[in-house]
Amino acid sequence: MRRSLAKCVTVLAVALSVVACSYFVSWNDISEPLIGHPFSEITKFESWQHPDEVRTLLNGNKEYKYWLKKLDPTCIHYWIVDPQGGIVGYHYEGRC
Repeated sequence: MRRSLAKCVTVLAVALSVVACSYFVSWNDISEPLIGHPFSEITKFESWQHPDEVRTLLNGNKEYKYWLKKLDPTCIHYWIVDPQGGIVGYHYEGRC
């Protein structure tokens, strides 16, 4: 499981470092495998260290908002994290 997480996080980091549009991988392909993993594992990467906004949802989960301006000015990615620090969901807006 750790190997697959490392692979997913590596793919995520590479995808974020690409400034041009990339059609070879979708945000769902990158984000979906990270559900159930600790949020702290992805915040080691520069793109996910400093969220633009954090808000607490009614159910106690937190939503971390990242505006990925370098990837695309319209791209905003959200991670949903439970009180124990596990990733329980995600969504995104724009032409990510």
